[in-house]
Amino acid sequence: MLREIRQGNQKSNQEEPVAKAARELQQTLSKTVRSAEWSEDDGVLRFRGKIYVPRNSDLRRQIVSLCHNTKVAGYPRHWKTLELVSRNYWWPQMSRYIRQYVSTCDLCLRTKPIRQAPVGELHPLRIPDSRWDTLSVDFIVELPLSSGHNAVMTVIDSVSKRAHFIPTHMTVTAEGAA
Repeated sequence: MLREIRQGNQKSNQEEPVAKAARELQQTLSKTVRSAEWSEDDGVLRFRGKIYVPRNSDLRRQIVSLCHNTKVAGYPRHWKTLELVSRNYWWPQMSRYIRQYVSTCDLCLRTKPIRQAPVGELHPLRIPDSRWDTLSVDFIVELPLSSGHNAVMTVIDSVSKRAHFIPTHMTVTAEGAA
């Protein structure tokens, strides 16, 4: 893994902004607080003592997998996985990356319970007294031009489920639809 990190840090033609800025900072400001946060030893760039992981999705996924997908780790949630990864590694927006990884973990989705309040009861809608009391209106748009119309307004009665299809155009206003 360290070999892959070294290779990622040594790419000069596609070097990412964070690594480039850290190297420039080390060269120009050797004794400031900000340059003390970055160090390099044996080709491995470190930020505050933690190994900086270059922008390589396979490498980052491998690191998170080691801290999340093993039996020893026990498939922890976001914060515990972040804590395990951040003991040794760092990269920009690491928390967001780990949150997405954990939220899409197949085994976690199948086995972990959802800790949220149950959804409330469903209540049926009021039954209308007569036909055409309650309507639903929708538009089907971006149709091929036919007799000057490129959209269809559908009006459906909620009791009889009867539908009326009215040819119209996409730029119809609320007043025009009424």
